[in-house]
Amino acid sequence: MIRAAAISGLMACAASVLPAVEVGQSEYRFVSELTADGFIPFGTGGSGNTLFGMSKGREIYLCFILDTAGDQAERQSVLLSELSGTPESRTLPNIPVVCVLTQ
Repeated sequence: MIRAAAISGLMACAASVLPAVEVGQSEYRFVSELTADGFIPFGTGGSGNTLFGMSKGREIYLCFILDTAGDQAERQSVLLSELSGTPESRTLPNIPVVCVLTQ
């Protein structure tokens, strides 16, 4: 109990001493844009629900799926019809992946 109180006290002191960090803003970018600009993919291990990251020099983006339930259902329907041998079309919605600049 005393140990927990001491740790809480130290954390409160540390938080008051640390400077506030300003979080900037930027537009998200699609993977295709970053690839065309020469960014290189790297693995993230799925931390923070990321698929992967993209980097170029000192710029680092983390990339996420930006999908809808409707598009997922349409892809599943098309793929299941392929498995059953009755495909009407091979056209299905792409999976959008957007990347967010880190700082």
